[in-house]
Amino acid sequence: MDKDKFKKVLQDCGISAKGASMLDKLTEEQHVKLIENTINFGNEDIENIKAIKNCMEEYFEEISELLYSRITGEDGIKENVDIDKELVEQLKLSNIYYLKSLFEFNYDDGYYKNRIADGLAHNIFGISPSLYIAIYGYYNNLVSSFIFKCSQKKGLNLISTLKAANSIQKKLAVDNTFAIESYYKKSMDDYYKMEQESLSRLMTIAEYKDAATGDHIARVSNYAKVIAKNIGMDELFQEKIFYSSPMHDIGKVGIPDEIILKPGKLTEQEFEKMKTHCNIGYEILKNSSSPVLKDGSIIARSHHEDFNGEGYPLGLKGEEIPIEGRICKIADVFDALVSKRCYKPSLSIKKAIEIMEKEMVPGKSFDPDCFYAFLKGIEEIIEIKKSIDQTID
Repeated sequence: MDKDKFKKVLQDCGISAKGASMLDKLTEEQHVKLIENTINFGNEDIENIKAIKNCMEEYFEEISELLYSRITGEDGIKENVDIDKELVEQLKLSNIYYLKSLFEFNYDDGYYKNRIADGLAHNIFGISPSLYIAIYGYYNNLVSSFIFKCSQKKGLNLISTLKAANSIQKKLAVDNTFAIESYYKKSMDDYYKMEQESLSRLMTIAEYKDAATGDHIARVSNYAKVIAKNIGMDELFQEKIFYSSPMHDIGKVGIPDEIILKPGKLTEQEFEKMKTHCNIGYEILKNSSSPVLKDGSIIARSHHEDFNGEGYPLGLKGEEIPIEGRICKIADVFDALVSKRCYKPSLSIKKAIEIMEKEMVPGKSFDPDCFYAFLKGIEEIIEIKKSIDQTID
């Protein structure tokens, strides 16, 4: 399986960028060697397996049929099997392909990606982890039974038969490790995505003091992701900023309603109080064990810093400002300009960009690279705004 096809499999399975990163690491050469060395699988084992290669090829379909007959006959998963019989047939074909690959002895990156895809498919299949591991125990015994059948057919002596069986068991153990771990990591990823969704929904609490409720943070998180993509950040970073940027204004829970909801311009004293929401948000989030909340604390404190050092609360300058804060500042300012607030009307997108270009000059308020990435993605950002606004309407 090549890289692009593997990426498509992960997308179809709903794997997050973080989950994809974890699964990619499984097929790195160093990790593969660690597993093979731990199980003590090597070139001698490959030679042992070659002794039964031609004979075993005759039984691939029968092995696959017996395996999935066993699976689909187990109590507790029949309903899932009946719902998607097409998947069962695909898994049978996948197992035949796997056996063919095993006996071709080309154990490269693509080979192990197929094992991962197999584990993900069985997770979606709805098989419990304990039953999944038990099935592999059955599978190992099933393959061994056909090895002895082949050995009798070829007239191999007992020593050669036992060597072939032992080597096959080693290889199955290596391969099953990847399939089972991918199953486990898919479960971890499902939990991770639920956690991020829960956090995102909780962040709307900070926005319920505003008439706009949660639509502002939904737009800002999507805009930030576009900007991150256009400055060349990888998918994992894009995902992280998507989930952490909604926390940029969480500190507003500590600001009095009469300031948050004031319909007119704030006094100097009120504005100084408003500015404290950055540090309040940071203090709320900073000691969390969650990486997303930690990133959120960074954004909460840095999204009002100016690139020239004249922002607040710390007066950071240039690259002293965390990149997350530099990105989120642009997304936040743009959405504030084009959105109606209790103290101002909404501006057109054209006017908002004009203000950002002229009155908040890139290099003064904004990181120039981040601002140009924003402009590069403006069409996508406009479509995101339309889509979210339509959902809210």
